[in-house]
Amino acid sequence: MKPVTLFGGLELDTDLPSPDLPFEEILAPKRIILPLSDRPGVYCRPLVQRGETVFAGEKIAEDPTGKMMPVHSSISGKVVDIRPYRYAEGGNTLSVFIESDGEDTYRPEITPIKNFVEADPAALIDTIKQAGVKIIPFELLPEGERTGKKIPKVKHFVINAIGSGFSGALPRRILVERAEDLVHGGRIIQQIFQPEKIFLVVNKDHTDAQDAISKANLESVMEILPMEVYYPLGHPHLIFKAIFGKEIPCPGGKAIDFGVVFSSIDTVIHAVEAVDQGRPLIQRYVGVFGSGIKSPKNLKVRIGTPLWDLIEPCGGFEGKPGRLVLGNPLDGMAQFALDRPVLRDTRLLWVQQESKVVKDRYRACINCGDCIKVCPVGLMPNFLSKFCEFGKLEEAAQQYDLWTCIDCGLCAYVCPARRPIVHFINYGKRELTLRESEHGTL
Repeated sequence: MKPVTLFGGLELDTDLPSPDLPFEEILAPKRIILPLSDRPGVYCRPLVQRGETVFAGEKIAEDPTGKMMPVHSSISGKVVDIRPYRYAEGGNTLSVFIESDGEDTYRPEITPIKNFVEADPAALIDTIKQAGVKIIPFELLPEGERTGKKIPKVKHFVINAIGSGFSGALPRRILVERAEDLVHGGRIIQQIFQPEKIFLVVNKDHTDAQDAISKANLESVMEILPMEVYYPLGHPHLIFKAIFGKEIPCPGGKAIDFGVVFSSIDTVIHAVEAVDQGRPLIQRYVGVFGSGIKSPKNLKVRIGTPLWDLIEPCGGFEGKPGRLVLGNPLDGMAQFALDRPVLRDTRLLWVQQESKVVKDRYRACINCGDCIKVCPVGLMPNFLSKFCEFGKLEEAAQQYDLWTCIDCGLCAYVCPARRPIVHFINYGKRELTLRESEHGTL
């Protein structure tokens, strides 16, 4: 572990799956769960009913406002239920439950575009949206650009191939396996948005990724930016600062306000599949790793697959599992059950052995300042968490910039008093959001 003094953050060594492991596609699950919302206040409208038969690739829900991407079934079978489903993050959301018919019949509803160079940019972006791929933050755009009546103005398009900066094994492997598809993706992006530059951010120490870039001649369509990677450099605010030498105003500032769009490497690959094959987003690349897994692997998984179906292909648990986290161990969300499905933003499942779980109780803050040293956005997490812990939420927001926190988890990671700092901060955000919602200020 090494502190990064220029921006805050840490250089971390982890037990992520080796980038030498190719992606393994697991069998289609017997049952999937597809939530119809991915954030509070935004929902898709179901297009199917209980008892209805659906095909793999068929659109089963959409949002008329265009703020959320449509949802597609990842298997063929029967809709057995449509009801609220609970999540670890709190609250329920309406979800569609589908049981497989064992046939895995695929029938997409999207027409591929044979010659994207001659295609209208509006048609390209509509094809990508109809595939459920959020290549740009549509929900942040004005209505005309969100609904496709206008093409969003993009000055710089940044493709993130370092992930969160935690290790980057997953995007690294995608780059190694699919560099040629990324070339095609860069040309599609150029055709749609005509940005001044397309950047590809990579870890300068990943020589295999550099070899794949050279072999595919990626430099012909985008500018390669090799960086000294640390956690959480992958956050848009930090990459923006590293590339352009200035900061996005917080809270409330967005990269799109500066004409900059950030997209992950796998999202660009899914956009290519939508344009070339008419293929909707029904699969995800997921890394399964940690001390509690016998054989960590990189997997290709159907969206909606229960998490327990990811354990068996990795040889099962190594010892008794003590903690399961969706996401990396620092900013991921601990799960209380393995029936939760793989979602469109699922990339990592981390399993920790029970013997390695620290069960020490947290103590009062000793004012050591370690959390301040590592905070990548220059906050004072010690004071911020105290105000949230004791219910002084307005003060936390007004005096200590509560909403500027990016939830990276480094403050809790380095705290010698074992204080759940980021949990207090997240509690404060949720409570304030609920209060504002109740008073109609959202």
